[in-house]
Amino acid sequence: MTLTPVMIAPFKTGLETDLEPWMAPPDSFDDLDNIHVHHGFLEKRAGYRSFAALVPMGATVNISAITQANPGVVTTAAAHGFTTGNKVYFASVGGMTEINNKIYTITVTSVTEFSIGIDTSGLTAYTVGGTVCEIDSSTDRVMGITRYFEVGGGQTTLAFNARRAYRFGVGDIFVQLDVADIFSSSEDDFVWSTNWQSGGSTNRLYFTNGKAGSPAAAPTVDGIRYYDATVSTAVTNAFNPTLGPNRTMIGGRLLFTLGQRLIVLNTDEYNSGTATTTNHPQRARWCAKQDPSNWNDVTAGGGGYTDAATGDYIISARALQNQIIVFFSESVWSLVATPDPNRAFQWKRINNFRACDGKMASVAYDRFVIAFGLRGITATDGVETRRIDDRISDFATDSVVVDQFSKVFCERSYPNMRMWALYNDQDVTSDENNSALIYDDDSSAFSTYTIDMNCLGHGNASQDYGLDDFTEANKLDIALDGAGDDDLFSYFWQENSEVLLGGDIYGEVHYMETGGDDNGADISSTFYTAAWSPFKEEGKASQLNYVDIFADTRLTTTATIEFFKDTYVTPYATRQVVFLSNLLFIGDIISATATNPVNINVAGHGLTTGDIIYIYGCTGMININSGEASTQYTVTVVDENNVTLDGINGTTFPAYTGGGAIYRNQFRKEKTFKRVFAGGIGFQHRMRFTSAGSDQSFRIHAFRPWFKPRNRGI
Repeated sequence: MTLTPVMIAPFKTGLETDLEPWMAPPDSFDDLDNIHVHHGFLEKRAGYRSFAALVPMGATVNISAITQANPGVVTTAAAHGFTTGNKVYFASVGGMTEINNKIYTITVTSVTEFSIGIDTSGLTAYTVGGTVCEIDSSTDRVMGITRYFEVGGGQTTLAFNARRAYRFGVGDIFVQLDVADIFSSSEDDFVWSTNWQSGGSTNRLYFTNGKAGSPAAAPTVDGIRYYDATVSTAVTNAFNPTLGPNRTMIGGRLLFTLGQRLIVLNTDEYNSGTATTTNHPQRARWCAKQDPSNWNDVTAGGGGYTDAATGDYIISARALQNQIIVFFSESVWSLVATPDPNRAFQWKRINNFRACDGKMASVAYDRFVIAFGLRGITATDGVETRRIDDRISDFATDSVVVDQFSKVFCERSYPNMRMWALYNDQDVTSDENNSALIYDDDSSAFSTYTIDMNCLGHGNASQDYGLDDFTEANKLDIALDGAGDDDLFSYFWQENSEVLLGGDIYGEVHYMETGGDDNGADISSTFYTAAWSPFKEEGKASQLNYVDIFADTRLTTTATIEFFKDTYVTPYATRQVVFLSNLLFIGDIISATATNPVNINVAGHGLTTGDIIYIYGCTGMININSGEASTQYTVTVVDENNVTLDGINGTTFPAYTGGGAIYRNQFRKEKTFKRVFAGGIGFQHRMRFTSAGSDQSFRIHAFRPWFKPRNRGI
């Protein structure tokens, strides 16, 4: 009986959780983790690496010694008080400066000693001094990342934790700007900011954690503040403008610039005459035109305000062209400019819909604003609000921890054309954001990432990275990835180019969407397809003989493919796949010796002395892998199961640990079909794909399963 191929491509649907697998589109998935859909293909997400850490707020302990060992052991001058699993920050270490301004997870060995989990034997020897400080996630967590636009056109990256503000500067470290706390933020008091650019010398970054300033009569903590590059020592510039007789504004939830005015939404206002503070949750208040120092609402040409005619309160907002889309607790409004100089803005109700449930749970596009709420994901264009999550309409209620919705944090990745929404997954035991919902702008497809990140923002790379900036090991890692040039150049940035940054709960800021691991940790990815049933209209079962996977070739990527039929939860077949092209496989490597010359054991290899081979996929003794440079080896036959590599002295190579094979042809970058055999008979077929590890990237363009009709399943 003739086999029937079914081409499944391009991928446009992505995550599909609202239909049974047999009803869902064939290019959809009910599990799509650490993978995204982009330009019609499936791709494993990139990793992240450290950008810089914020100096923690806790007390420091003096260091007296650090060993050069694996792992390195730190001795403190007095009892450190740490426990195993703590994260600590190092500063001012003499000699072994490589660990300065970095965060490590420790294992305590005594009251004055702990190991830091890395091999320090190759680092510079410790000489003197240094301090270590325990990270406290309640105060040291990153609560905001933004950029200040300077008068001359330059940009400065700022970051905030729950207590203070930091500027990224000389030495590629975040410099603490304050000698005293300026915030008393809780876990969901993310920092909101906006730049005011006057064209003169008064450019400022206004920012707020959303809490009213305290004490109200003369705030020193919380409220609205600003950063001005002309202020070189601190960012303790409290912003409490006078509104009229006895009245000052001491806080606000959201800040915007529009129509040459600074606008504050959901304000806190203090009356010195009555010594009372009042929150105005429906209020928009603005300054005089081109003058953020003038907020007087009783003087002509001064500031003003307007309250929306609703009992709802403002949660989030985003600027959209010449208006601000504002999400209230049970409605959506727009704040638009008017021609009336005495009333610069007015409210317009768009609809009565609960669209957003977190201050940072919205993100602006050119023609609409996306909001993430308990009722789903919506898009608002200033005229109407509609759901855009029809394929995952239950995602918000089924996946996001309801009482942690205030931590949802949305941001766009402009270079990669996707939206991130960080959230706390119900299936993971945690009180923190541990996952991300990804929305691809090109295909409108959703997927998820498993990733521990508290907030997102944009910054600027302070260096122009070239290949010479990387060690030989890093260069090898990049080469072994087997990625196309688009992946290779994700390691590089031009001076002051925009990069997506992420902040975690331990005070570290990371470059996002780069590399093949998460700061050295493996990335595990998986997808589980919808059901394939090509003969369901005929009422027939089918036999899935095999699946051709059309993918980019990769040197180091391996995957596990599991096949399921009908409603079985146990796979009937499990296969291993490598992403190499047809290299004329000779045999799997059983062992390799670190000798001169290196001896390779391959059962029944069939080679003759003088043959040329290529080696790919070895672990441990990675030195013998041919890599993209396509190093070829001439062999000398020892016996039917062993050959030596002519001229290769392996006495200094690391020990072989497993894997790898020998081939006749060299690796090349291309797209290729990988055939994976199945064989099951049933009324529906599903496939689960898993790939774990570092530098295990892949890009899949199509599936082509091959079926035969059968009368019944067995």
